[in-house]
Amino acid sequence: MQTKLQLEQKYIRLGEVIDSLVSKDFTARGISHELYEEAREQTGMPLTMAAAEHLRGSVKKGDRVLIFTGWPSRSWLIKGLTETDGPVGASALARAIEQGLGAVPILVMEKSLIPFGEVALRAAGLIVSDLETALKSKPGPPSASVGAVIDFPTDLEAGRSEVEAWMNRIRPSALISVELPGANASWKYHNVTAREVPTELVIKADLLFAEARRRGIATIGIGDGGNELGMGNVKAAIAAHLHNGKTIAPMTEVDVLVASNISNWGAIGLSAALLALIGKPELIKELDVVRITDRLVDAGAIDGLTSYVDPKNDGTTHDINRALMQFLYMSVTMHLNGWNKG
Repeated sequence: MQTKLQLEQKYIRLGEVIDSLVSKDFTARGISHELYEEAREQTGMPLTMAAAEHLRGSVKKGDRVLIFTGWPSRSWLIKGLTETDGPVGASALARAIEQGLGAVPILVMEKSLIPFGEVALRAAGLIVSDLETALKSKPGPPSASVGAVIDFPTDLEAGRSEVEAWMNRIRPSALISVELPGANASWKYHNVTAREVPTELVIKADLLFAEARRRGIATIGIGDGGNELGMGNVKAAIAAHLHNGKTIAPMTEVDVLVASNISNWGAIGLSAALLALIGKPELIKELDVVRITDRLVDAGAIDGLTSYVDPKNDGTTHDINRALMQFLYMSVTMHLNGWNKG
């Protein structure tokens, strides 16, 4: 962010721990540290905590939050396939935002991927409805824990014609992208090996993020490889450290970029930081990434690293992801309560 945030030192220290858990290059991607370091220069504080504070300051009870996700996997072969990385983190974040802030989470995905989003939200513990019902679920009383999954055009001109009316209808307070292809300056999308992703499989979310920034609406990007929406913040690092990075580098910038080792981890780290800031650390235990992963795999989602329909997140097993959640909960509760030696 251009304007650097101010927080109590205990939250800064906690943010350092959360960032270390979700952004260090545990999986040997070879670019995690470089992306993180450039993104960190822009915030002046831990990325997960910067994004959490931005959300806390932007979203109030009853507001609408748009969460964009769904990478079109094996796009050279098939339509309607996605991976676990993205929807798992997006739906866990949706639960944290709904239960923690009392907002209405709305996933935005390419139309053929909507069934995966609905499965993920239900596995995260939310009621899934159509958009109009979800918009009426808050702020109450009474209120209901409802989310929705909607699409946006994949055609560029159609997207341009719908941006203003779409934003006016939903009136979001924040837009968050989790593992979504980001368009380069030529409106082309690529995987990390620079193979082009068919444009007709990608929602033109860059248009909405640009409009949100024009309106002063909060924007957050979460990615892990340098080719995701929001990575426009770190174009220089992508060009310098990723093979064919100048071709791959996305154009769209966001208020806060969470550069993580796995995008799901970035979204979960943001969730933990947010729940710490609002004083509801117990809700971290409600974020069941194992259940969400299993339900997505049962629906046909693949592990993005191996391409098998296995219950993994970018190659990481349930044991690893359970441990991550346990470390996050321990770290948050101990930092909030302080070091108390008997």
